[in-house]
Amino acid sequence: MAGGPWRWQVLVPAHRIVLGLMAGEVVEMRASTNEGTFGAYRRLEGAVPGMIAWPNTVLLEGDEPIVIDPGYQTQGDMLAGALRARGIEPDEVRTVVLTHVHSDHLSALPQLPGVTQVWVHRDEMDTPHAERQRGILNAVPVEMMEGDAGGIRPGLSWFHTPGHSPGHVAVVAECNDARVVVAGDTLGPDPAWFRDTAAPEGLENRGQHMAAWQMIRDRAPAVVVPGHYAPFPLSREGTAAGGVERPLV
Repeated sequence: MAGGPWRWQVLVPAHRIVLGLMAGEVVEMRASTNEGTFGAYRRLEGAVPGMIAWPNTVLLEGDEPIVIDPGYQTQGDMLAGALRARGIEPDEVRTVVLTHVHSDHLSALPQLPGVTQVWVHRDEMDTPHAERQRGILNAVPVEMMEGDAGGIRPGLSWFHTPGHSPGHVAVVAECNDARVVVAGDTLGPDPAWFRDTAAPEGLENRGQHMAAWQMIRDRAPAVVVPGHYAPFPLSREGTAAGGVERPLV
C-alpha cells in the first residue's frame, strides 16, 4: 500500500475542552487523553456542562497541498499558523475536502483565501446544519460529490459513509508510506466502538455507522484518522492494531 503520491500529516490534532458552569463561574476540565476529557463531560455532575471539540485537520502534500476538515475558526487563526509553520502560506491551499459540514469541521475555511474547490457530498447540502453554515459555503466554489464513491485526484478518493450526517464521507489517500483513511465522525467519540465493532444500542443511525465501519475495513487502510481522537493503525485483519485506548465513559 506504500508508494502513493501523497504525504500526510495531522495539521491540527483533535482536542477537547470541557467546561462547567458552577456557582456562577466557568471551570475547565481536562484529562490526560482526548477520550478521557470526553468521559469527564459525560460524567460531569453539579454543573451545567459544555464542550468544544476540535477535529483532526489533515494536510496532504503532493502536487498541491490539500486540507481535509479545516476545523474551528479561532482567534489567532490556528489553521493558518499551522500551515505557515510548515512553510505553506494559507492562500496556497486551493483544494479542501470536507467529511461533512458540521461547524467544528469547516468554520476555519475562511482562513484559506485561495480556495478554488471545496468538496462536499450533495446529501449534506440540504441539511439544517448546512443551512446554518450557508454563509461560509456560499463564499467558496463547491464541488459536489455524488453517489456512493468517487475520485478527487490521482491517489485520492472518497466513499459515502452516512450515519453521523446524511452526506458524511470518508477520504482515502494513497500515501508514500501507507494507505490512509480519514474517517471523520462516523467512528463516534469512543475508540472502543470501532475497535470492538460494537456501536451502543440506541445510537442514532446505528446500522449506518456499523456499515461505514465495515466499508473502512474493506479498504484495508494501514492508518485510520478519526474525527476526534488520535490516528491509529489497522491490522491486516481489519482490527485496530494497538494504540487505541478505551475511554472512561
